[in-house]
Amino acid sequence: MSEAPIAITPDGKLRGATDENIDGQTFLKFVGIRYGKPPVGSLRFQPPQPVDHWEGVKEATNIGKSSISREEMTSKIEGDEDCLYLNVYTQQLPGNSSKLRPVMFYIHGGGFVFGSSRPGIHGPKFLMTKDVVLVTINYRLGILGFLSIDGTDVTGNMGLKDQNLALKWVQRNISSFNGDPNNVTIFGESAGSAAVHAHVLSPASKGLFHKAILQSGTALNYWFWGSKNNARYIVELLGKKAGTEEEALEILKQTPALEIFNAQEKLRDLTHSSEMRPISPVLEAPGKTAFLTEDPRDIIKNGTYNQVPIVLGYTDKEGYLLDFMRALVKEEPKPLELEKELPFELNLKPDSDELKNVVALIGKFYSENQYDDYDIITDSWFLAGIVEAAEKHLETSKHPVYLYRMSICSNLNYFKAKTRPLDSAGASHADDLGYLWHMEVTPEFERGSVEDRYMRIFVDLWTNFAQFGNPTVDDSLGVSWSPIERKKELRLLDIGQPLAVKHIPEIDRINLWRQIYKSNFPKFS
Repeated sequence: MSEAPIAITPDGKLRGATDENIDGQTFLKFVGIRYGKPPVGSLRFQPPQPVDHWEGVKEATNIGKSSISREEMTSKIEGDEDCLYLNVYTQQLPGNSSKLRPVMFYIHGGGFVFGSSRPGIHGPKFLMTKDVVLVTINYRLGILGFLSIDGTDVTGNMGLKDQNLALKWVQRNISSFNGDPNNVTIFGESAGSAAVHAHVLSPASKGLFHKAILQSGTALNYWFWGSKNNARYIVELLGKKAGTEEEALEILKQTPALEIFNAQEKLRDLTHSSEMRPISPVLEAPGKTAFLTEDPRDIIKNGTYNQVPIVLGYTDKEGYLLDFMRALVKEEPKPLELEKELPFELNLKPDSDELKNVVALIGKFYSENQYDDYDIITDSWFLAGIVEAAEKHLETSKHPVYLYRMSICSNLNYFKAKTRPLDSAGASHADDLGYLWHMEVTPEFERGSVEDRYMRIFVDLWTNFAQFGNPTVDDSLGVSWSPIERKKELRLLDIGQPLAVKHIPEIDRINLWRQIYKSNFPKFS
């Protein structure tokens, strides 16, 4: 039996362990590594602080706690306010190889209110079939991660700043795990994808990464954004009173974290698209610790973002998320109330003629073309913002922009299987996770099965991009996925059966939403 691996980092020594990938090959794992001081006490609601150097050898064999939230699989309340931990997976440590390997840095989704990097959800057994160094992280969620109060030092975006600190940790330490700090790809799904986009846009993350993969989310999707100055409202939900936001903040600083989470669960969050979320990323006033201070559309238009190659895409039935969310809150299925499901940024006033006209336009278009409510959710919640982001980046990017669509369905489509038969059409929001991550619910599958083939297709595409900046460096997948081009009709890679490059199948729906946004949202054009 070999000795446990020890990584010697600038911060101190870490003892890890070994594991096996899906093919039975051994890799090394270092889990539960603290990358920031516990954000508790005087550090609650504050930007994260880096860890201090330590003497001796620290164990990196136990998973670190996630931020307090409902666990994805069980819905039980788990986690802790002390949550700034990350995991590193690598094929080997320095000394056995002179060549540093590409780094893949993953940001989990969960609407900024739940989720974690734990291996039961984000297990590395698929991605570690390749010679990459993989990093997964936890960050602050909910009120603890995104409370924002004007005129105070609680400016918001603490969860995004946690991610930024983890990226700085990678720059400082990853070569100790045989990772190349000059070849870091950040990737994420859903809220994690939108967070990746935020790092692309933020000057605070300049130089910390070199490529980006956005899976079903951007900072142009309305649900990315939250409102400010909700401390008094939260305090009321605690059964207390405060005369000002500042007074409410002082109460929240002294309130146990679990009580804050219990109040958070009473917030009206992710209920209707027409309402801005009470806890999510915000635009901050310029300052030393600010993460985002300008509107993303202005940043992209001016080309003042972190210029890196980008992959972004969507699943063809993102809207199945609607049933998943209804199941979470134990709400019965019902017809879509379009008046409440139009993005708040369209600024359509209740009972206004403008709102009635848009509702009539959408209702007529989707019914005449035999689309359903899930297609409306796919488009308004996801596709409109994702395609807009692709097109806007294309205009000002100095690097390739790749677009994909996932339509494959197999026994690895876990999230779809939670709400409907797998033999129905399409891939749900978050179904891509089942092809990149080995979960505790991942079914066994045979070599050469559709599950095996498409898992390896996903892994090949993502790791090729991480290593080379090109998802299809050769003809081994039978397709050549090219970047989108200016002044040409958008083409994408459809990760379905068959794997194929094609025009966007939903282009008629996208054109409708372009029309709606151009008429009601000046920043769109």
